[in-house]
Amino acid sequence: MKRAIRLGIVGCAEGGHGRIWADLLSRPEGAKFGMTPANVWDADPQAAAATAAAVGATRVSEPWEAGEQVEGILITELFPERYLELGRPFLEAGKRVFFNRPFAGSMEQATEIVRLARRYHAKIYSASALFHTAAARRAQRQLADIGPLAVFTVTGPTDHLVFYLPHAIACLTSVLGTGISRVQAVSLDRTPEHPHLASAPVVVYVEYGADAPVGPARGVMQMIGPGASWYGFRLKMFGAEREGKEIRFEVSYDSLLRHMARFFRTGVEPVPHQVLLEKTAVFYAALRSAEQGGRPVEVSEMIAASGRMADAPALPKGIGA
Repeated sequence: MKRAIRLGIVGCAEGGHGRIWADLLSRPEGAKFGMTPANVWDADPQAAAATAAAVGATRVSEPWEAGEQVEGILITELFPERYLELGRPFLEAGKRVFFNRPFAGSMEQATEIVRLARRYHAKIYSASALFHTAAARRAQRQLADIGPLAVFTVTGPTDHLVFYLPHAIACLTSVLGTGISRVQAVSLDRTPEHPHLASAPVVVYVEYGADAPVGPARGVMQMIGPGASWYGFRLKMFGAEREGKEIRFEVSYDSLLRHMARFFRTGVEPVPHQVLLEKTAVFYAALRSAEQGGRPVEVSEMIAASGRMADAPALPKGIGA
């Protein structure tokens, strides 16, 4: 039997994926994934100590120490603003690093993560649990039956934009692929004191380019919004010849964790860099569109602009802070 892959977990606050996955992997039923939490760190030492005690891992004092004597790193702090900062030492050391969704705290940071990975021959992976599903394979089979795809809807729950809008994007791209050209926030109002939360139901218009593999399809991603107790993710597609059956996505970590274990063991990246960047760009394009009063945002322009920013010389300390 293969030795379990040792993981360094950076970010293990209560309710976050770092803590959830550490708990799952340390149980008898988690042994099937072949990974074990070895080192844990969190900005809150008490949270790290609680996780370490619960799963039998070592609590480390500095985030970079989570990478000592492990085969894989999880960057799973609750929010993504510091993913680049926390991941940089591991990327520069050529490690295999998984970044929680939505991959980075901005498009510029996402591009920099990819640049560092390529420069230092590190391996990177990021995906929602809804990116690798049997539901997506069923939906892909539908596409051949309904004729050229015309319109679609993706519906998800709650008001948490950072946690759940990436899941909706994952459902969409896992079925229809990449090639999203334009995003427009039709309804995306954020709560001022908690900008990661929507204050009303969310509707985001999505347009695929004419040269996309799925063709020039149009549709919306929508979230039920605050106060909703319903949970799930649904995709409905309408073709030129007939409509497809509603696809209900299973919500499970099993497939994601299996892909993660294979990634850490082999170093083969499950998701191409360009796909990582496009999914991240769609997320931040929706937020930017909302900030600009619903103006459409071109996804390719966001990716290109972030690349120019990443390639620009670094500003001296104290400038542009």
